[in-house]
Amino acid sequence: MTAKHLTTTKAGKALLSLVVLALLAVALQSLVFSNASFVSGSANPGNSFTAGSLSHTNSRADQVVLDASYLRPGLSKNGSLTITGGGSLTGVYTLTKASLTDTSSSLALSNTLTLTIQDVTSTTTLYRGTVAAFTSCSLGSIAAGDVRTYRFTLLYPAASANSALDGATMALGLTFTGVTP
Repeated sequence: MTAKHLTTTKAGKALLSLVVLALLAVALQSLVFSNASFVSGSANPGNSFTAGSLSHTNSRADQVVLDASYLRPGLSKNGSLTITGGGSLTGVYTLTKASLTDTSSSLALSNTLTLTIQDVTSTTTLYRGTVAAFTSCSLGSIAAGDVRTYRFTLLYPAASANSALDGATMALGLTFTGVTP
């Protein structure tokens, strides 16, 4: 029998189909039961991650840092606090105005008082201007174990004396925030 004869008769077509199916079965069996496995892996050392923590302690947390009661023209008052880095990571810290409340009959005391914020540890002035204009300032990096002391000074300039401010009050809330660089 020739291949041409197999494809022209019914019996030949059936036999050829069976041969093809048998070959496919043998091929599939060798693939499924071959015990061949392909595993590949590689490492990129630059993509390693280690968990850490960032924290700090504030020596005056939830306390008044500067009580400027009875501050009058020509005088200033100071207060200070210490921030100590904790955890295992270095943080980049910011001091931000959280709230400002002025109570007065007609003028805002925050527009008159001058606020100076200094990093006493590095003898750097971080902010100097009116309380009203203050929004935030960078405190720089604080590593775990680092200790920084900050001084806050309120000045009531003598040239800004105004009887409309008699009895005026002001409260300034500040927030220290640290993030990892």
